[in-house]
Amino acid sequence: MPGKEDIIAWLLPGGLCAAIVLALLLPGPGVWLAQWQPLPWLVAVIFLVNGLQTQVRELRPEAGFGRVFGLALVISLLLSPLLGALLYYHSGLAPGLALGLLVVSVVPPTLSSCVVLTRLSGGNAQWSLFMTLGLNLLGIVTIPLMLSLLIGRSGELSPWSLLHKLSLMVLLPFVLGLLLRLVLGGRVVHRWMTVVPTLSVVTTAWITLSTSRPALLQLGGGDLLALALWSLLLHGALLLVCRLAGRGLARPARLALLFTAAQKTTPVAVSVLVAMNAAGGLAVVACLVFHFMHMLADSLLASRIGARTAALTRAGA
Repeated sequence: MPGKEDIIAWLLPGGLCAAIVLALLLPGPGVWLAQWQPLPWLVAVIFLVNGLQTQVRELRPEAGFGRVFGLALVISLLLSPLLGALLYYHSGLAPGLALGLLVVSVVPPTLSSCVVLTRLSGGNAQWSLFMTLGLNLLGIVTIPLMLSLLIGRSGELSPWSLLHKLSLMVLLPFVLGLLLRLVLGGRVVHRWMTVVPTLSVVTTAWITLSTSRPALLQLGGGDLLALALWSLLLHGALLLVCRLAGRGLARPARLALLFTAAQKTTPVAVSVLVAMNAAGGLAVVACLVFHFMHMLADSLLASRIGARTAALTRAGA
């Protein structure tokens, strides 16, 4: 019989599968919730809980972080756009779908799930958090630059708007959680908190898929299958590069790199498409399909690794 650790480990992939089924069959509740714009609040909850679970002494710089961050920077913001450009010019997808995958490839890691997946797998969650924040800040500069270099388009992107959103959704909740932990001590941390970030990610996926159901249903079966396969190929290539680049690193650092540098943020990708006046068609559908495919793949991978880690821990106890 599976233990609590096993159930928690498989909660994310199971929840994502339930989210897409519910969104396609019964989108009404998700659409109704979307009008209240809960997604920024869900991201804030994730980082508030991360702050509560973090002790200040864990935030001290550790040897080796600079190297791992450098690898993540090269993979996420430099190599990934080049892979996206290859798909854009040679995949044979409809122009809108190809543009969506290209934009996905140039954006930084997702704020909502990198830390969740890293913690779930047993990786260094603090390093994942710092890498996610750093790459999102650098992405403010690299996104328009890479789009201009690769296709000659970048739109009117506002770096200050992105910075403001990062501060409100990530930095402020995380610092608040740290301060509460510092003032109130360990009594603010409870076991049920471990599932809150996972449930927040699942809820975010459900609401996003519910509101995007009409666009998803517009695609033909062949186009949808091709888009899903190219999305998995792009993400799989990034995972492989992370795996190879992580050789020689300690296991927690290797997992942090794997589940951070290969992830991509859908909200920023959609914001870029809006700035490019390309958010009304297939490009957004490509972002959403990639988001679901890479989230499902990574949640399965992280859950498998996390379950194995839990089993080894129980065996050694």
